[in-house]
Amino acid sequence: MLITMPDFDLPTSYITKWSEKLVKIGEKNGLTPIVLKGKNVNKNHITYSIMSKNPKLLIFNGHGSSDSITGQDNEPIIILGENDNLLESKIIHAFACNSAKDLGFKCRAESFIGYNDWFWLCMDRFGTNRPLDDKFAQPLLESAIEAPLQLVKRNTTGEAFEKSQQKYQEWIDKFTISSSKYTTEELQLILPLLTWNKSIQVIHGNRNAKR
Repeated sequence: MLITMPDFDLPTSYITKWSEKLVKIGEKNGLTPIVLKGKNVNKNHITYSIMSKNPKLLIFNGHGSSDSITGQDNEPIIILGENDNLLESKIIHAFACNSAKDLGFKCRAESFIGYNDWFWLCMDRFGTNRPLDDKFAQPLLESAIEAPLQLVKRNTTGEAFEKSQQKYQEWIDKFTISSSKYTTEELQLILPLLTWNKSIQVIHGNRNAKR
């Protein structure tokens, strides 16, 4: 498996911190993680790592557009029509806004899980130095990270997608049914974002694919 961990702004620092456990769980399940961090999340390193080591499972974290995934400092690392052939026949999870819209649909991956619009994240302004303890970010990231978590556990992409959708719904139900437990600020901020992020998460390709 290959996983990218850019870290140059709050969203990427949060996603990278939440993704660290994927490496450990992947190792426990017999995978050999290729971890690209910080300045190494660039086009040259991505190309070399995929072509030389041929990992089947690719987990991209970062920003994106409808036709690209970016790495450190927003450098495009996968671009539709330029080097998307690197994704052909691979199992992909892309935590990158919009990237499932055109890139994920057209790249000929065996299976691609991602988001076809803007993924929204909110953070506790007093807790940005502790991403794993941020009560505003937790529902959103815990739901999203469930998909790659299932992939590194060697479940199918269909199972990974459904588990992530279920996690989103569990959090939505918590906020809806137990609204008295949450502040007005939490309800107004987090619940709409959970609903939105759940709706834009998609899967393309073979739902029975697995590593």
